[in-house]
Amino acid sequence: MNKYFSFQWHITDECDQRCKHCYIFSGDKYHDLKSMTWAQMEDTFYNCLDFCEVYGRLPYFYLTGGDPILHPDFWRLLALFKEHNVPFTVMGNPFHLNDQVCREMKYYGCEKYQLSLDGLRETHDWFRKSGSFDCTIEKIGCINRSGMRSVIMTTVSKTNRMEVPGIIDAVVASGANVFAFSRYVPSGGDLDASMTPREYRELLAICDKKFKEYEAEGAETYFNKKDHLWTLYEYETGAFKIPADAK
Repeated sequence: MNKYFSFQWHITDECDQRCKHCYIFSGDKYHDLKSMTWAQMEDTFYNCLDFCEVYGRLPYFYLTGGDPILHPDFWRLLALFKEHNVPFTVMGNPFHLNDQVCREMKYYGCEKYQLSLDGLRETHDWFRKSGSFDCTIEKIGCINRSGMRSVIMTTVSKTNRMEVPGIIDAVVASGANVFAFSRYVPSGGDLDASMTPREYRELLAICDKKFKEYEAEGAETYFNKKDHLWTLYEYETGAFKIPADAK
């Protein structure tokens, strides 16, 4: 049986946030925002399909940026996915989502839309921009109503680690389908907000307790228990990465 090979595809730097922990803008006050041309995107897409054909895999794309929806050829790319019956997930911001936009993404084959919550309201908005927390919570409903699955990802650091239990409560209350978190990775010149090993172990114990409590209550939210982006959807798609030394 064929399995998926996952590609995380960054198509644009364009974004209507300037998150304090974003690697795109880290240590670069006057960043030159870049986007792929349509010719580059077509070439990349077909190269990925050729790769999967050679290795007997099915392609799966995680479309990201910046905010991928801001790319001028975003919908053209989604049409290309649909033409070749290739499933994908969008990892973006909430600001341009509404019921119609979400239904259209679902029509083109988008299975999941991933949003970020990096703290409770005050902390999240400090990381990103004012109003971002409330907008994110609101747009979970748009995603769910479209038939896509809503995914919430939290980037955990020393700054927000004590708010993670509250984030989990907010995610469950909002009806998000999936919750996951990953550790903050400093990217040079930015604020070092890394956790110590002890702090991280304490956080894992707290999360494990919260997850088990909600699972016992029958919560519909799926809790990813592996701190690794590429394992997030194994339960659903069987997606995985081929090791670098695979023949």
